[in-house]
Amino acid sequence: MRAHIVLGCAAAICLAATPAFAYPPGAEALEARLLAKMGPDTRAWIADEAAHEASLRILSGGTTETAALRYGVTGPGLDALTFLILMQAERDSDSKVRGVAVSDMSANASKQDARQEQMQKGMIASSQREQLSSGEQAALKADSTPVVSLLPPNQDSSAPVVNAAAAASAAADQQSGLNLQDAMDRESKIDDLVGDAMKKISSAQESLVPAMR
Repeated sequence: MRAHIVLGCAAAICLAATPAFAYPPGAEALEARLLAKMGPDTRAWIADEAAHEASLRILSGGTTETAALRYGVTGPGLDALTFLILMQAERDSDSKVRGVAVSDMSANASKQDARQEQMQKGMIASSQREQLSSGEQAALKADSTPVVSLLPPNQDSSAPVVNAAAAASAAADQQSGLNLQDAMDRESKIDDLVGDAMKKISSAQESLVPAMR
């Protein structure tokens, strides 16, 4: 299974991962030889089917073989198409992982900017209050809108109050992390399937793969 290099961001920014993309030894050379036997129609079908399978949450070798059977091939041709679909599906999956990681980093950078802006506003407001005289501070306090608790009467008053915006941001961070993890797990699964499919194609079988339009 191919290892992924996980890049750690600052504490306020969620983790983003950039996988180390590498096929099994000889996989790309085998792919090039097999693709040379495929015409434009078959190449286009492989690309479409790979994009579809790369988006599936649950993928198995049987899924790819079934797609190749529906295309109308058997024997060595079936193994060849299965392998070619999975090779392209792994490229698509790797692109998805990188896209999710970049999106997460961008979103978290925006959140960080918003937090810093809020902190600066708080510091300015605090500095302005400190510059008021004691009488002005008392008047400001008297004019402040009273805070009414919406908690049930039996709610423990000592319990911390959770800021709704902060809770929503934390939930979004967690969800984005799960999405990235899902994408990485899917890529890892496809990587394993590529290795299994490659083992089924011997030199003798490769020579028997029919040309397809």
